[in-house]
Amino acid sequence: MSKILCGALVAGLLAVACSHTETRTVVVPANDSCSYYGYTPGTEAYRICAEREAAARARGRMAADYAESRIVVDSQDACVSYGLIRGSAGYERCVQREVSFRRPG
Repeated sequence: MSKILCGALVAGLLAVACSHTETRTVVVPANDSCSYYGYTPGTEAYRICAEREAAARARGRMAADYAESRIVVDSQDACVSYGLIRGSAGYERCVQREVSFRRPG
């Protein structure tokens, strides 16, 4: 009987030794658009969205004579480039934010 108990104990210890839990902490800015659009920080999709959004922000606001319709189209294109699906809630939020970012200040 002690052989069975020892075997069960060894099996239990091996199971515990093989389990692994990893905790990752990702710092996200308070005004983070990509998580607002539905991406999870730390994922590849989030990284792509953040890089593309940073590039769009670096280009800055449009000139005062830039047509409103062109701003909307450019905003829609940017949101698609972030990987958002047209018609989704995240896409609609993205377009609204992009339009406000692109309007002449």
